[in-house]
Amino acid sequence: MLPSKVADIVAGIALASLPLVPVVASLQIPLPSRSHSQTYRFDALLHLPGISPYFDAVGSGLEARAPQNCEVTAASYLIRHAAIYANDADYEDYIEPFLTKINTTYISSSGGRRRGWKGPLEFFETWVTPIEDPDKQLEQITPSGIEDSKKVGKHLLSRYPTLVPTMKTIYADTKSRTHDTAVAFIKAFPQTIEIVDIDLHNRSSFHAQDPHKACKAFSKSPGNDELATFISHYTPAVISRLEKYAPVELDGNDIMGMQQLCGYESAIRGEKSSICDAFTDAEWMAYEYAWDLKYSLMVGHGNPLSSYLGFPWLNTTSQLMSKFHAPRHSDSIPEIPDDDGQRFFLAFTHREVPPFIATALGLFNSSNSYAEEFPTDRINWSRSWRMAELIPFLGHVGIEKLTCSGRFGDDVGEKEFIRIIANSAPRPIPKCQDGPGASCSFDRFTDLVRKGMDEYGDFDGICKNKVDVEDSLLKS
Repeated sequence: MLPSKVADIVAGIALASLPLVPVVASLQIPLPSRSHSQTYRFDALLHLPGISPYFDAVGSGLEARAPQNCEVTAASYLIRHAAIYANDADYEDYIEPFLTKINTTYISSSGGRRRGWKGPLEFFETWVTPIEDPDKQLEQITPSGIEDSKKVGKHLLSRYPTLVPTMKTIYADTKSRTHDTAVAFIKAFPQTIEIVDIDLHNRSSFHAQDPHKACKAFSKSPGNDELATFISHYTPAVISRLEKYAPVELDGNDIMGMQQLCGYESAIRGEKSSICDAFTDAEWMAYEYAWDLKYSLMVGHGNPLSSYLGFPWLNTTSQLMSKFHAPRHSDSIPEIPDDDGQRFFLAFTHREVPPFIATALGLFNSSNSYAEEFPTDRINWSRSWRMAELIPFLGHVGIEKLTCSGRFGDDVGEKEFIRIIANSAPRPIPKCQDGPGASCSFDRFTDLVRKGMDEYGDFDGICKNKVDVEDSLLKS
């Protein structure tokens, strides 16, 4: 045996003769750094409130699937109609005047080409409007809209594979764009489904899904002045940038018309319009803000009517959900007479309605007052009200009833919860997030709706419908 000192020397020589190997096993290796610009790419189609093709929202980032140990045992959805060529007001106010202006640049000798368009607007020389026959196309669903309806239908079937097959009836009003959406939608489902026309005058029924059409006091004009003011604020810089590329004089409404055509043409043709790339990211964010401002005053928390128009659907849905699995919660209602087993409900409506529901629940709402949240001389970048995430074509708001098992406080067993879904993304209710995945316990949800109806339940009174009834009685 070698003496200890000699052994140490020999060992040291042996180690020194080995190749150097970096010791990394015990070290933490950071993930490769990634800059914001490596992963982010701006998409104008995600910033067009009311006129973009459908997309799934990110929401609060919660998992779209039911929380662990929970299953969705019933669901009800309000779905906006699919893509249309354009609505009357957008076309008449912004798009048609712009189309008339650019068509003055045709030259007879140019073989159908326009002349004088340059740079980022050069495509207008050969560009063809997607709205070729406005008399027949306006307010009508597009071929791409029909295909998108089927896709969203398939998405819901994959999300609720046991609930969707229970559906026997869906609801739509008599407008062709909503009815045609419903017809296309149900082609994604395996069973035969009846489409029932919505009764606009029966606000207590489950299928009263167009409250604004039954409210005489509702108008689409709130927010128009503020919208015009902000258009006049943000478009001069855009005009200054683009006017050197146009052979005609551009004004603020022309800018708005072009930006709207980006959304409508993309929805009509099923591919991104070349117009979209003519504007910068900041210009698109200004457009988005302009319409968030308008919608906040027309159908959001800036309109005192909004909660009155949102709670009726919440109330009828709450009552319906209370009838299912009644023994599992205290706020029970006797079982449904002649229950046909349907546990999935769809109604097709218009862009105004999902914001009413969101407003009633306090979604898309910051702690600021609306006057602070929507100045007309600048963008409020921190606002919560972003309607591009709620009302694209086929945008939807849903209520899921969750049945969950586990320990809830001192209790072990099953308990029911409510979760709000907006464009596939869970949206926590600000006043109630005591359940799995920030859901709301069923009893607290029904109590929230009941209190809402106590405060906002006088639909006919606020809508001035009673006055007409009383007047007619006096005259009779």
